Amino acid sequence: MERRIGLRGRTDFSVVAHYGNQTIRCRGVEISATGIVLERRQRPDEDVTPIFVPVELNLPERLRTIRAMARPVRWYGSLQAFRFVKMSDADRLTLAEHLDLLQLRGRALA
Repeated sequence: MERRIGLRGRTDFSVVAHYGNQTIRCRGVEISATGIVLERRQRPDEDVTPIFVPVELNLPERLRTIRAMARPVRWYGSLQAFRFVKMSDADRLTLAEHLDLLQLRGRALA
């Protein structure tokens, strides 16, 4: 059973996740106004299990990086799902605009 709040769209852009002193570059593959799914080539060190992870989203149509605090929700294979817990209202609006662009480009929205 899947739990989803709001629209979620397939996407592809660069994301930087900070696990303590460890910085991991990955790809955002699904996005919504409330969370993101990242495709990761490496897992953070096993002894580092933060409750919150600062993330930097580099949307292709924006020059400014979106910064958010995210909570890891689950792993499946090389994908990790996060729920945004802190983000400015302006940045949430920017994510909604990104979803609108995905829909205009014909990307599948769920």
